[in-house]
Amino acid sequence: MKIAFLTLLVIGVAAASESIVLVLAPVEPIPALSKVDNESFNRIAKPLVKDHMIAVFQEDDLSFSDFQCKSNRTGQQSCYSHLQTIKPSTFYMRVDSPENVLEKLDPNYEVITISKNGKLETPLKCKTGKVVFLRFSEGTGLSREDTLEAHDIAISNVMKQVSCPTVFMYTSTPAKDFEAKKRSRRALSVWETAAPKGGIIFTDPKFQIFFTTLAVKIGSAAPKAITISNMKIDDHNTTDFSVTLSSSDAADVITFVIELKKGYYYMKQLTYNKDTQFRSNDINAPPAFSYFCGNLTVYSPNGNQLLWNSVQFQAPFGSKVKTVNEKYFEFGESWNCVGFVTHPILAGLFVSAILLAILFVGICWMMDINTMDRFDDPKGKTITINASE
Repeated sequence: MKIAFLTLLVIGVAAASESIVLVLAPVEPIPALSKVDNESFNRIAKPLVKDHMIAVFQEDDLSFSDFQCKSNRTGQQSCYSHLQTIKPSTFYMRVDSPENVLEKLDPNYEVITISKNGKLETPLKCKTGKVVFLRFSEGTGLSREDTLEAHDIAISNVMKQVSCPTVFMYTSTPAKDFEAKKRSRRALSVWETAAPKGGIIFTDPKFQIFFTTLAVKIGSAAPKAITISNMKIDDHNTTDFSVTLSSSDAADVITFVIELKKGYYYMKQLTYNKDTQFRSNDINAPPAFSYFCGNLTVYSPNGNQLLWNSVQFQAPFGSKVKTVNEKYFEFGESWNCVGFVTHPILAGLFVSAILLAILFVGICWMMDINTMDRFDDPKGKTITINASE
C-alpha cells in the first residue's frame, strides 16, 4: 500500500510540472504523446530567441479539454476561433516546466498583465532575444467557455499590436504562480469580508500599511474618525525611519518611527497631532513577517486612545518580499498581536491538568490492589484471625 501511494505521489508531482504548449511558429514536430523534457524544449526555443522576441500567453489551469470547448453563443464555433486560423502552429501535449527553460533564455524576462478589457497594463517594448510572459487578470465570474473566448480575442488583439519579429506561445500558468494568485485572492476576500466598506493601503519600498478604519478618542469625548489621505517616509539611517500619515485636516496627523532592533522592527514614538503620544512598546514583528491586529488600541499616559481596525503593516528591512508590481509588495505571514497563550487556552490546560491528576491517582490506586495472602480451606480447620493481627 505504501509503495502504491508513493508511486501515485511521484506520478502526480511529475504531471503537475508538465504543461501544454502551443507554439505559433514553424518548429520541430514531436509525437503528441511523447514527453518533451527541458533539454528538448531548450533545443526548440533557443534558435527562436536569437532573432525573435518570444511572447508567452499563460492561461490559468489550462488543460487539453479547453481546446475542445465550444462557444456558448453559437454552440458550434470553437472558443479559440482566432488561434485556429494562425498557421503554422505546433502543439506539444507534455512539456516539462517550459517556463523554466524560457526564463533561462532571458534571465531579465518581463511579466505583463492583460487587463479584463483585453489591454496590456504595461506597454510591450520589442527587443530581439527578449522573453515576455503575458498573464490574464482575474476573472469576473464568467463561465470557462466565455473566459477562454474572451482570452482568445485578447490574444488576437495583442498580436496585432506587436510590430517586431515575435514568436507567440500559449501555455498554462506555472502551478506555483497559480497557487500564489489563488492565495492572494483568498487573502483579499478575507479583507473584504472583515471590512465591507473596504480599506486603505499605503505603500513604499521600505514600509507598507493597510487598515480599514482609524479613530482617536480624546478624554471622554466620542471617538473621532480620521481619514488618512497621504503617507510620507523620512529616512534616518539603515535601522530606522519615520512615517507620517496625514489627512486633509491639518490636525489629524499620525507620526511614528519604525526601528529595527535585535531582529525585530518596532513602532515607536507614536504621536497624534504632534502633542499626544501613545505607548506602543509591544507593537513589533520580525522583518520577514507582517504585524497584524484586528482591533488595535493604544493608550496615552492621560487616557487618550488611538483605535485601529484590521491594521496590517510590514517593514522588510532587507528581507525578501514578493513584489506584486512597482506599487506594492505582498505581506509576509501574519505576526498577530494576540498572544498564542490566551485565557481560554490557560483554562483548558488547567482543567486538563486536574483531569490528568485524577486519572493518575486512580491508576495508582488500581495498581495498589493486591490479592489476599490467606485463603480458607473448606476441608481443614477454619482460619481464626485474632483482633491483634
